Amino acid sequence: MKKVVLFLFTVLFFCQPLKKSFGEEVVIKDPRSVCVIVNRDSNDISFMDLKTKKIVGRVFLGKWVNPHMAAMTPDGRRVVTGGTRANKAYIIDVATMKLIKTIPVDIAPEHLAVTPDSRFYYQGNPDGDSVSIIDLVSLKLIKNLRGFAEPLNITFLPDGSKAYVANYGAHWVGVIDVKRHELLKKIRIRAVPGVSKLDPKKYLSDIRGISNASITRDGRYLYAADGDLGVVGVIDTREDKIVKVIKVGADPWRAYPSSDGTKMVVPNNGDETISIIDIKKNKVVATLEAGPDMVGVNFSHNKAFVISNSSSFVYVYDLKKLKPAGRIKIGTNLELQTAATSADGEKMYLTSATDHSLYIIDGKTNEFERVADVGLYPWGSFVLEGRDNYCH
Repeated sequence: MKKVVLFLFTVLFFCQPLKKSFGEEVVIKDPRSVCVIVNRDSNDISFMDLKTKKIVGRVFLGKWVNPHMAAMTPDGRRVVTGGTRANKAYIIDVATMKLIKTIPVDIAPEHLAVTPDSRFYYQGNPDGDSVSIIDLVSLKLIKNLRGFAEPLNITFLPDGSKAYVANYGAHWVGVIDVKRHELLKKIRIRAVPGVSKLDPKKYLSDIRGISNASITRDGRYLYAADGDLGVVGVIDTREDKIVKVIKVGADPWRAYPSSDGTKMVVPNNGDETISIIDIKKNKVVATLEAGPDMVGVNFSHNKAFVISNSSSFVYVYDLKKLKPAGRIKIGTNLELQTAATSADGEKMYLTSATDHSLYIIDGKTNEFERVADVGLYPWGSFVLEGRDNYCH
């Protein structure tokens, strides 16, 4: 009985969309005016007005959906998200904040990306070892493209011609021809150590491979961090081959490009450090102490803000001096997730799961404010034309 009451409350409370006092439905006229928040446990997507910092709409996706990541299409018309428990993709109309399509995909959809022209939605399915490809014009599934190994994040070239799929269950990046939606090539970061081949059950039972192929601001290169190998492979996107392998710290999560395009910041969760790579030199220019369980990096005012999931801290680094620049204590016993940076680079919108909040960090002053009750267990945020939009 309690579960039924809780479900009915969730449906009523997180209904779509909100209405003004006189009954008129709220309409989003400018998609750049809102922050999209994906809430795992309330199974909904929230829309927060960036000026008023108020939730102006919520889209309830269904019971036991557990959305993982949400993104707005570049044209600002749609929000897409995958329901990890429901094995479905959801498409929301931004202007009216209404769910317009639900599409079955493969197993446990998580990370996703949309082509620069807003035509195709690529949904990664780690448990299905596949990528579901959806046409956003016909709102239909084109295919479940297989041949991957726990695919996580997907990166498109600026011209939309190719997509690069990071495989966390392997040590290679897949290259997809977007015109044909076919897997063209596998780019191996580096040969797996010989000891792994001798005893694969021991050394390859729990692979920590590549979570993301991070593109440089000019779209010329990709930087793919490999957790098991402790390296970052630099991929030439013209030749689709490795041009440099850079040694970093233990168990690197992924590389994050700085706002000015000169550096990549790599959190190393194995030794709780960050490696700062100079893109022009393709070498590590600084290794600095950091915190545990780092899940994201955002940039503002020539500073890197490194999010520590379990410590309730955001670690700050001066990218000019290549030195630590303090810590921001968000709270106590929080579970910090990821953040989106505003288009002007001034604000960061950090989700905090366990207190169901969004924290807005000022990139210049390092001060922050809390927006409470954005949804249950907010997992990530997204700002159209924002500088840093990513997921775990």
